[in-house]
Amino acid sequence: MMTKSDSRQYQIGVIIILFLSSFIAPVIFLYPVQELFFRPKESYFFDPFFTAYIILMVVMIMLAVTLLVNFLVEPKTKKRIIIQRGLVGTSFIIAGAFIFLCINNYQYIDTKGLHMNHLFSLQEDYISWEDIVKVEQTIVEKNGVSAPEKLIFSLQDGSTIELSLSGKLSSAKQFINKELSTYGLRIENKYSET
Repeated sequence: MMTKSDSRQYQIGVIIILFLSSFIAPVIFLYPVQELFFRPKESYFFDPFFTAYIILMVVMIMLAVTLLVNFLVEPKTKKRIIIQRGLVGTSFIIAGAFIFLCINNYQYIDTKGLHMNHLFSLQEDYISWEDIVKVEQTIVEKNGVSAPEKLIFSLQDGSTIELSLSGKLSSAKQFINKELSTYGLRIENKYSET
């Protein structure tokens, strides 16, 4: 049987582990979990949005803070104990919802087009290759060296989609060019000064 002193030590350990892992766990676990649930086999590029990492990190820190406040505040009456447990339980439910939204926040490119599921959306946005009228690769000169920075997809309705050129997206450029060539398009270079 666990004594009150053992319980408090256990709580401190959980708080410390949760706080420290909040900086590491999103980077280690988010991509594999998303890939397991959402990545189609025929995709050229699959990646979580950067905001998913940040929000998951913040949620884990907030859980650690909630548990710390729960640890430090000792209610004296039964009513306050129930209120405190209700607040902690509600915090965990809200955190669970945000964790689900972070896992559901991804983007990928395949033979059909661009697919994006934004943070507060439960439905995937889809842009077919036919809807794209122009693709530009922004090249920025930094310290005398030119480097590609992002891809800008211009759509028929006049809107644009910007994707930062990560290593994964850079390796998928040849496949993107192949799909674009089907519609008489190609990635055009656009030079920009910073």
